[in-house]
Amino acid sequence: MSGNKNTILVVDDQPANLQVLLTFLKQCGYHTRVADSGERALITLGKDEKPDLILLDVMMPGIDGFETCRRIKANPGTCEIPVIFMTALDSVEDKVNGFEAGGVDYITKPFQQVEVLARVNTHVTLGQQKALLEETQRELLLHKIRLEELVITDPLTGLHNRRYLDTVLPREFEQAKRHSNDLACLMLDLDHFKRINDTFGHEFGDTVLKKFADILALNVRSGDYAFRYGGEEFVALLPLTGKTGAIEVGEKIRIALAAHEFSHSTVDESVRLTISVGVATMCSQQPLTPNELIACADQALYMAKANGRNQLVFQEKSQSY
Repeated sequence: MSGNKNTILVVDDQPANLQVLLTFLKQCGYHTRVADSGERALITLGKDEKPDLILLDVMMPGIDGFETCRRIKANPGTCEIPVIFMTALDSVEDKVNGFEAGGVDYITKPFQQVEVLARVNTHVTLGQQKALLEETQRELLLHKIRLEELVITDPLTGLHNRRYLDTVLPREFEQAKRHSNDLACLMLDLDHFKRINDTFGHEFGDTVLKKFADILALNVRSGDYAFRYGGEEFVALLPLTGKTGAIEVGEKIRIALAAHEFSHSTVDESVRLTISVGVATMCSQQPLTPNELIACADQALYMAKANGRNQLVFQEKSQSY
């Protein structure tokens, strides 16, 4: 007996058969719906909640059970519903036709209620197990995706981490090299960040890092990459971006942070921060490897720090922008 109130659609043009089946299946705990022809069955399936199983008579006026089943299986919205044929036809050829039409089982008339119940329970249970398996597979896939995201995500800022940079940079570098495209790298470092931690505490420092990560993410395009490189240092990787575009992005980020006011309970005035930015691009004269691109941007960042901070330096053949 079903305890889950599964729904069965019974399709038969004989009222007596319908009445017997409906009464019996209801006693066994199933919800039932009826259709007295293949056409009505297809209409019912098109507008009502889908049943868990279909009991389908073969010999009916209009389209017969085999054609009805073929149409059910051709419809993406109903193709997964198991169909059990009910018929007085019991030749091997008839059964083969039923299976080729998409049926999962065959009940020969006159049917025995015990047999009907056994076959219905079997296929309802199989359907439930299949649905459970599919749900489990979906959950496992989502879990796998979440784990993969965790592996490449910085837990504090939500940006990509350095591990993911090690994956993305060689790929984007080779892509740019193969198609003679531009590729820019920005190294960004919060100025005097140690002073922030020492003065206001690490909790406030974490707030600053998270806010800067938001500013960075908002000022790069959807096809760009933003990474927390380590500590208070960040990287932005900009495919299809040359010197001019990279400098514009870096300046936007620098200005956005300088304009932001951080509040802290221990001081009356807001706290402001700045960043230094080093920029390098891939071109015929410079970086020949992914590591060289990072090194050029890092050298430019060092020059920005040495020149007084809160500025952007473009590295090109050891010359500053």
